[in-house]
Amino acid sequence: MCSLALAMQDAGWTVRGSDTDESFITDAILTTRGINICQLTDDLPSDLDLIVYSAAYQAPTTSVRTISLAEALAEFVHDKKIIAVAGVGGKTTTTAMLAALFHSAGRDVGYYVGTGSISGLDAPGHAGSDPYFVIEADEYAISKTDKRPKFALLTPQILITTNIIHDHPDIYQDESATARVFADLVASIPSGGTWIANPADPLTAQILSLQGETLKGTSLASTSDSESRQVKVIQYGSDHPLYSRLELSVFGDQNKLDALAGVLAGIESGLSETDALAAIKAYKGAGRRQESHGEVAGRLLYDDYGHHPREIELTVQSFKEHFPGRRLILVFESHTYSRTEALLQEFARSIALADLAFIMPIFESAREKGVAHTVTTKSFAGLIPGATALTWDNATDVIWSASKPGDLILTMGAGFVYKLHEQFKLK
Repeated sequence: MCSLALAMQDAGWTVRGSDTDESFITDAILTTRGINICQLTDDLPSDLDLIVYSAAYQAPTTSVRTISLAEALAEFVHDKKIIAVAGVGGKTTTTAMLAALFHSAGRDVGYYVGTGSISGLDAPGHAGSDPYFVIEADEYAISKTDKRPKFALLTPQILITTNIIHDHPDIYQDESATARVFADLVASIPSGGTWIANPADPLTAQILSLQGETLKGTSLASTSDSESRQVKVIQYGSDHPLYSRLELSVFGDQNKLDALAGVLAGIESGLSETDALAAIKAYKGAGRRQESHGEVAGRLLYDDYGHHPREIELTVQSFKEHFPGRRLILVFESHTYSRTEALLQEFARSIALADLAFIMPIFESAREKGVAHTVTTKSFAGLIPGATALTWDNATDVIWSASKPGDLILTMGAGFVYKLHEQFKLK
C-alpha cells in the first residue's frame, strides 16, 4: 500500500491513508513525504475521488469509487511495459535490485517494491517516466472476495520467477494449485515478451514442460486455433556465463541468483551487458532483507523478512557461510497460523539449522481474526531441538542472556520481530 501511495503521489495525486496505530517500517517514508495517516475507525473524508483498500480488510461502504490494491496498481501501470518479479521468495530483493540497477544506469524506471526502504533510493515506490515499470508481483489473493492472485491483473512484458513454492495455504490448497496460478502468469506474457526462469526450481521446470508448450532453444512456442505466440525464455542459474562476473555488496548465493535475474531483465529492457553488470553494484540492500543493525557488546545484529521454510533455510545457510566463526542465534516470528500449521514440519527442520533458536508468538494476520487454530508458540518450539518459546515481555532479556560476545543474532519473520533490535541496542 505504501509503495503505491508514493508512486501515485509522484504522479500528481494527493494521497492520504488510514491504518492501525502500530508502528511499522513504512512510517518514516510516509512522514517524510507528508502523507497523513488517520485511524482505520475514523470517518472517511468527504472530498475523495478514489479509495484503495488492502486485501487484509473488507472494502469500506461508500459511494466513492473503491478498488483493491491489485486493481489500483494494474490501472496505474496500464500504459507501461511491465517487468514483473514473482516468486514465493526473493521477489522483494530482486525488484529492489532492479530499481537500484535502473537508477544507477540513468533510467527513470518506475517501481513498486514491498519494503519500507531501499538503500540509495528515495522511496520504495516511484512513478517513473521510462516506458518500463518494475513490479513486485504478489501471488496472494486480490481481496477477501476475489481469490485470484494479485498478479493475475498484470500482463508482464518481462517476467522473472525466482522460485515457485507452495505457500499461503489459506488460498492455495496444495503445490498443484500454486503451480497452476504461476503457469497462468507465464501464459499471460504477450508474444515478443520474455520469461526469465530458474530451471533448478522443480515447479518452474514443471511449468516449462507441462504447459502444453514446447521449449525450442530460447523460445517458448505456443500455438492454438486462434493465435501463435512466441515468448523468449532465458534460463538462469549458477552455471550462467554472467554469474561469475557479478560483483555485489550483499552476500549469499541466493542474492547472487536474484542479481543475475535482475541483470538479465535489465539487458532485455535495453541496457548493454556491460552497463547492467556495472549498475547492479549500486544495490546495497533493502529494508528487512539481510539488514544489519550493527554490533552491540560483541554481538552482530541482523534482521530478515524470511517467513517461509525455504527462505529460512537459504538465509541461515548464507549467514553461516558468510560468518563461519560465529554462533548463529535465530529468533523467529511465524507469520499467520494457517501457514505455520500447514508447513509446521518444514519450519521445524529449517529453524533447526541455526545453532540456537527462539520462537516468538505467532503473528495473527488481520485476515485470520477469529479463525480457530491448533499450534501454539510452545508446541512449535517443542518440535525444534533446544528451542525456547518466548513472549513479547521476556524476549529481549531471555535472548540476550543466552547470547555471548561473538554471536550473531538474526531475527526473522514478516511481523514485528525486527523491533527487538531497538531493545538489544539498549543493553
